[in-house]
Amino acid sequence: METRLLRTLLVLARTGSFTATAAELHLVQSTVTTHVKTLERQLGARLFDRLPTGAKLTEAGERALAAALDVLAAEQRLLDTAKGVLEVSGDVRLGAPESMCAYRLPTIIADLADRRPGVTVHLTPVGTRQALDAVHDGVVDLALVLEDDPPTTTLTAVPIGTERIDLVAAPGHPDTGRYFLLEEGCSYTDRFARDLPDVHPTRFGSIEAARSCVVAGLGLSVLPRISVADQLAAGALRSVAELPASTLFLVTDPRRTESAAVRVVREALRQASG
Repeated sequence: METRLLRTLLVLARTGSFTATAAELHLVQSTVTTHVKTLERQLGARLFDRLPTGAKLTEAGERALAAALDVLAAEQRLLDTAKGVLEVSGDVRLGAPESMCAYRLPTIIADLADRRPGVTVHLTPVGTRQALDAVHDGVVDLALVLEDDPPTTTLTAVPIGTERIDLVAAPGHPDTGRYFLLEEGCSYTDRFARDLPDVHPTRFGSIEAARSCVVAGLGLSVLPRISVADQLAAGALRSVAELPASTLFLVTDPRRTESAAVRVVREALRQASG
């Protein structure tokens, strides 16, 4: 069995899209379809349900994914051993909050690419629940989550840093009024909402949407300082209050053996956040 078929399985399981998988693997979409059909034929089971919303793993697909991860990890360890530590290479799938993906991780990943050109990091924006599920199911190798307390999970969650959180408003806007918060499941916005039970906020799925409403003077929002630093410096926003910081946890699955590439990325995240 060719390991390229297993790599296609991994990427399609993560993206849920034949088009996105083809783009990431630098293939045409018909080749991705052929890979999946070939793998299904070899394994004698349907691995994906083709739905209007995308490709979703079947139960057989989930079992195949777990085994594929073990096979590819073993292959990577063999390559690492043959090449030596200085020539570590491989793909690493990382899930992280939107604020980390947009404002912190690009610099870390670019620095890592300079030092370890053979290591490729595939970044996926995810919330905490999605991140934990993705690590548990093997869809990503590592995940970062922002939480007040360690998440309740059988996975390993190690604190590696903190993120400052601010209540922000446009200059001249009153300190109370309408609130634009991120979707439920975001720990720092959920905490803020619990402390103000009479507030009925508008919820957004992206930081940019919430921030844009606040810059326009429509209300207030609770956002990581890193995501509003430019607007604060330019005077387009002001910090109404500094809220309790959120802890950044690095999540891994203790059941899986890390490749050298995953270890390199994990250490880079720890050093950059420490």
